[in-house]
Amino acid sequence: MFPHYVATIRKFHKLMPSPGYGKHPMKRIILPLVLLAATPTIAQDDAATPPTAYALETSATAELVALNAHFNGAVKFRIDKQQRLVADYIQGGSTYRTDMAYIDFLDASTCAYNAEQKILILQCQDPRSKCIETEMRKPNASSSVSQMSLPLPSNDPTGEKARQLLAGFVETKQNEGLMRLAETNTRSNGTK
Repeated sequence: MFPHYVATIRKFHKLMPSPGYGKHPMKRIILPLVLLAATPTIAQDDAATPPTAYALETSATAELVALNAHFNGAVKFRIDKQQRLVADYIQGGSTYRTDMAYIDFLDASTCAYNAEQKILILQCQDPRSKCIETEMRKPNASSSVSQMSLPLPSNDPTGEKARQLLAGFVETKQNEGLMRLAETNTRSNGTK
């Protein structure tokens, strides 16, 4: 239970007068009433608490596993040491292209299916920027582009599930970064 509520209840319990009959029957009546009155407050505190950066990181890890499972080997997603989203495009068991982008520069709301090209598109937050680095293996070339163009998984012809998974993953990773920053600032402000 929550320590500050337990301490308040214990303090209240000690202050309760005994009417002199039996072994503290008044405490047995009042204490449950105090607990019932405090319960909605405890529930409201829990509901208003945002997830921690660690909880978001755990959620993002699970979302990444689901995303990779859904793409079934056509594209393999990962986060590298610089906290970039890396998409390895695989054909015939080998990587032919790699896209890399800092998560903070991507716009999850632009993740959409392009019916004409039959691909899933994820764009940069600023359409004029070229926040995605693309490396081609065969001609050994590299370029910066403003969108990722992902092939659709064979089990998702409209790309709807892939869109939900990719956009959700990007949002979770962005929220994790913001929460980690907020937690760091809270800790540093508390020590001053």
